[in-house]
Amino acid sequence: MRDHVDRADPSYADLLASRDVVTELAKLFADRGIRATWATVGFLFASTREELALHLPEIRPTYDHAAYDPYTEPVGASEEVDPEHLAGSLVDAVAATSGQEIASHTFSHYYCLEAGRNEESFRADLAAAQAIARARGLRLTSLVLPRNQWNPSFAGVVLDSGLTCFRGPQPSRGHEARRGEEQGVLNRSARLIDTYGGLTPPPTVSWDRVLRDDGLCNVPASAFLRPYDPRRRLIEPLRRARLLAGLRDAGRRGRIFHLWWHPHNFVRHRLRCLDLLNSLLDELDRLAQAEGMRSLSMRDVTDIVGTPSQPNGGDLQGSR
Repeated sequence: MRDHVDRADPSYADLLASRDVVTELAKLFADRGIRATWATVGFLFASTREELALHLPEIRPTYDHAAYDPYTEPVGASEEVDPEHLAGSLVDAVAATSGQEIASHTFSHYYCLEAGRNEESFRADLAAAQAIARARGLRLTSLVLPRNQWNPSFAGVVLDSGLTCFRGPQPSRGHEARRGEEQGVLNRSARLIDTYGGLTPPPTVSWDRVLRDDGLCNVPASAFLRPYDPRRRLIEPLRRARLLAGLRDAGRRGRIFHLWWHPHNFVRHRLRCLDLLNSLLDELDRLAQAEGMRSLSMRDVTDIVGTPSQPNGGDLQGSR
């Protein structure tokens, strides 16, 4: 959010409240047997400014758009005084929760399609992300790129960094990987229409399409769990029905349905958001009984599929 809002913006308050949402969601997932992937910016692994400084990469992106550069952002001395930028305790808490995977959202919220990015600085960014994760006893294998800016020319860098899986863009109109300046009204409108008025269920992916020829696994997005908006309350049933249809389609056909959102999306109208989420989890429980559907993290999917550098992790027949 940092290139859109500043500390004076009302939305900034959502960031602090998001910490409670993280704790609540992690507990909910553990209680309901949900294996989730938490894509986490490298800065947030630190609990102090000094800890962060130890892992800052020497080579950094030089974006043409200065607002994209996070290294100019003031960071407080500790997590206690700057809980928006430092969150080491939350990383530890989620990592210690049953079934939860800590993944990379790059070290600095790196934009892989914006002018000023290059392979050298991206390689340094991912190395820093792995280093600060190791300092907390973690190994990162899954990657979710900021703004979902997948850049095919960086695939080798991703593999070299030790990451084996990424979340590709949702394969439907309006969700293509684009630069910020290309995200116009038409694309935003297409995504909104897709949420409430899609004529078919959200896209799913078959298991035989996950492993790419280059050795990376791609678990593309299926749907964004958009936050509840009271302005659209009359068409809210359409959103719920479409998400449920996506789950049922994946369960019936033995495919992967990848649902995602940000913790801050649940800050406002939290009860409404949790109600929808729990209804989806109830449906997952039903599909688990009827179709054998399972909750999996991105790492789980990679382990099942296997990669050229590791043996196949399991029989795909009937896996969901």
